[in-house]
Amino acid sequence: MLTLDLTGVRSKKGLFEALATHLKLPKYFGHNWDALADCLMDDSWAKRGGYTIIVLDATAAGRRFGDDWNTLTDIFDEACIWWSEHDKPFHVVLT
Repeated sequence: MLTLDLTGVRSKKGLFEALATHLKLPKYFGHNWDALADCLMDDSWAKRGGYTIIVLDATAAGRRFGDDWNTLTDIFDEACIWWSEHDKPFHVVLT
């Protein structure tokens, strides 16, 4: 289980930094949406048997980030579907 704490994150740059740190993304993560999608759907990142990502402060973050929040949740949805097609559990819980 990984926890993505977005409490106090106010900028897109801060969001990408939180994603990189809390999700333990590889050093080559490019801090953009395409890079996030690539990392989340990469066997070299997801070495565990499965993942659950708990997103803290999701409701407030959704208001703060608007369209960027929609993009993030779309990428999470795509990753959940992609991993289910590869028989690996991957869940994102927004709290």
